[in-house]
Amino acid sequence: MPRPGRSVAVLASSLLLLTGLLTGSAAPPAYAAGNLASRIDLPSAVKQLVTVTSRGWSDTEATIRVWRRSGDSWQLVRGPVRASLGWNGFVRARERRQSTGTTPAGLFSMRSAFGTRADPGSRLPYRRVDGDDYWPYEPRDPATYNILQPSKAATTRWRSDYAERLAAYGYEYAYSVVLDFNLPRGVRWSSERRQYVARRPADTTRGGGIFLHVKEKRYTAGCVSAPIRQVRWLVRWLDPALEPRIVMGPRSWVARRF
Repeated sequence: MPRPGRSVAVLASSLLLLTGLLTGSAAPPAYAAGNLASRIDLPSAVKQLVTVTSRGWSDTEATIRVWRRSGDSWQLVRGPVRASLGWNGFVRARERRQSTGTTPAGLFSMRSAFGTRADPGSRLPYRRVDGDDYWPYEPRDPATYNILQPSKAATTRWRSDYAERLAAYGYEYAYSVVLDFNLPRGVRWSSERRQYVARRPADTTRGGGIFLHVKEKRYTAGCVSAPIRQVRWLVRWLDPALEPRIVMGPRSWVARRF
């Protein structure tokens, strides 16, 4: 999500691997320093997990690790890497407010992906965006808030600072995973408005457009950013049949909270 009033403050800092870049072709051994995934209480159907953890609430850098459940244990399959967060660090998801530059801390599903580049082989529903696609988070229009739209209708009430034309963020949104933070429910197509609208709109005070996307700048406006090679790999790896989840927040809080 870009910073309102700024052209491209939506993205983040380079994601450097702490111990060298991993290709993903072979899984490393379980995380010897303490398996964080094993401390998180998740339903047995959840077989894929991404953890994004920082040292403290105000840190703008975090560490990404990717895990796969095998039997009763979790194995590290990618990471660790350093990731970028919002310019004000983490905040508990329920306390997040729009335009505060914070990344929501919590547990979220990952149900879809999109990008300005061709589908790299995603098993998630993937949309290659074009110049007409928008992602609005306009409080004046709750029905369309936090929903990818195939165009900007003539009757729309979106202000320019509250709707992203996705193609304008070409490199940052080369590949993006949508995180289930403050997404609406009951989304349907309105032939009258020629837009998607929600029967149960999102909370218009909490912000929208929270993605895991490609890094270009120092920090984001609330997303998590990573190098393009890592995000592309993740888009290919995530499998909706394995109920993927992402847990984000300060490491000590994640270990206690979940």
